[in-house]
Amino acid sequence: MRSKVVMDSLGKARQLGQRLASGGEGEIFALRGRADVIVKWYYPEVLEKRGELLHRKVEAMRELRDSQTTQDVCWPLIRVFDHQHRWIGFAMYRAQGVKMGCLAHTLLYARHFPNLDRRQIVGYLLRYIEIVQQLHRAGICIGDYNLNNVFCVPRSDSVTLIDCDSYQLRVGGTFYPCPVGSPDMTPKEHQGKAFRDIVRTPRSEAFSLAIVLFKCLMLGRHPYDIVGGGDPVRNLRRGNFAYGRGQRSVPQGDWYALWQALPNEVQEHFITTFIDGADNPGQRTTLSQWHEALTAYREQLESGECRRELIVASGKVGGRAQSVR
Repeated sequence: MRSKVVMDSLGKARQLGQRLASGGEGEIFALRGRADVIVKWYYPEVLEKRGELLHRKVEAMRELRDSQTTQDVCWPLIRVFDHQHRWIGFAMYRAQGVKMGCLAHTLLYARHFPNLDRRQIVGYLLRYIEIVQQLHRAGICIGDYNLNNVFCVPRSDSVTLIDCDSYQLRVGGTFYPCPVGSPDMTPKEHQGKAFRDIVRTPRSEAFSLAIVLFKCLMLGRHPYDIVGGGDPVRNLRRGNFAYGRGQRSVPQGDWYALWQALPNEVQEHFITTFIDGADNPGQRTTLSQWHEALTAYREQLESGECRRELIVASGKVGGRAQSVR
């Protein structure tokens, strides 16, 4: 089978390698001769319907790349064209590591992150928050929060964000929305709306980011997944957060112990965001507050005040005893 070929902006042919992934809008290919670069090729039907808008947005993102974005984001680098010099996508650096979703999966983390402990998870989350903060300072919102769009390098705190062409941004007076998302990662004020019509803000982003933090610290459990309370999206819309005040509907298993392992300050930030902040965005913990709280948690883990193990030999989840509020 002949390999696919794309053209760069100078008309030079570039041979693609194997297909690495496919999504809702296009496919990702390796680039022959450049192990550190990959190419996103939009589907023909997507280009026919939204190609002009996508091209303008990617060009706007390329304008921002050098001056306002972090190197830990797989930002569009180079335009690519087909043999008729029609724009079809872009090239970007290839992320290294393993999807963050594996951190929130009790079977996958052991396979992909050997000797993982709570200090390592907190380290990844701190770096993730720092990258999102830098994007926010540039006026960019992620919008579509997804643990599979974040890569973590084992045995380090390195984090890289992918699938960035969906981000919300404003360049030269033109607003480019994030047209995609997941209802279970979306704050209450944006529920039931078309994602392309939503204007994300740092406060709405703080809600979605808190869900990412919770799922990683709680080994995959969604904050609104409760016993006898329906699906997480329905509970999210009602502000039914099982943990914290009362804790009457905490899922069975080790979830209660996992929650108890968290410091009081971290617990309180989750309670405030998912109960008080469900209806009032101004009550949500900010990214700066999360960074401060998790920095203190990492220090407690390093000093031995909090246990670093995810699961101890007895099968109980590692951590120190906490008071129930």
